Amino acid sequence: MPSRFVSLAILVYWCIAAFCLLTWEVLPELTLGYPPDLRAIAAAGDSAKPVTWSIQIIDDPKAADVRRSIGSAVTASKRLLDGWFELSSRVSFDAGGLLKGTAFATKASVRLELVSVYRVGPSGNLRSFDMKVTPVDSSETLFTVHGRLKGGVMEVVSKGLLPVLNQKLSFAYEPRSVVHDALGPLDRLPGLHLGQRWDTRMVNPFTGQVEVVRVEVLRRDLIHWNGEPVSASKSSTTPGRSPRGPGSGPTG
Repeated sequence: MPSRFVSLAILVYWCIAAFCLLTWEVLPELTLGYPPDLRAIAAAGDSAKPVTWSIQIIDDPKAADVRRSIGSAVTASKRLLDGWFELSSRVSFDAGGLLKGTAFATKASVRLELVSVYRVGPSGNLRSFDMKVTPVDSSETLFTVHGRLKGGVMEVVSKGLLPVLNQKLSFAYEPRSVVHDALGPLDRLPGLHLGQRWDTRMVNPFTGQVEVVRVEVLRRDLIHWNGEPVSASKSSTTPGRSPRGPGSGPTG
């Protein structure tokens, strides 16, 4: 039988291991809280102040401070007279710059514009969304994505210049949950706390595919917003799977 000192050391080691397990694995799951509420997000926006974002690329993960700008985004939200909310974004970027360093890289500079509009009902549910991709300074439409909530199912239809890009899919919509495109940032996510994790739906505006991604709030950072220092939450996203329920999925 081990001595009292050895038994005490084992007990202390076990307590430390149990504390680490609770801190790293159990507590984050117990403190998930509710995912960001779409009605709270829409109501938190200020319709009088559109927000301008810079779209930057990090080529080398080991040098995260070295970035290059490929475009910008302007987001806005407004409350309509009937109690509905409208969230919108207009993104302009250089597709050639986006693909730089990849197998699809090209020397040509192709400026594209993505316009997205999301309509949120008074209950906080996303009722519909529309996306359109066009070349800058051109009326030609390269790709469109339309989403409509029917019952508890979000039906998504995408159309492009090639028949292979024309498809339909659907997924079960969780009440007040967030659905947004990969390039349109959200102005605000009120009520976040460290360790919070949730799943959200992200739409690819160039293929119409919808993926489930896991978002996690990692830490608090100090950023400059409108020329003033502001405390903000830093989060990460992890790609998941494309939603396909019974009888749903790409067609046509």
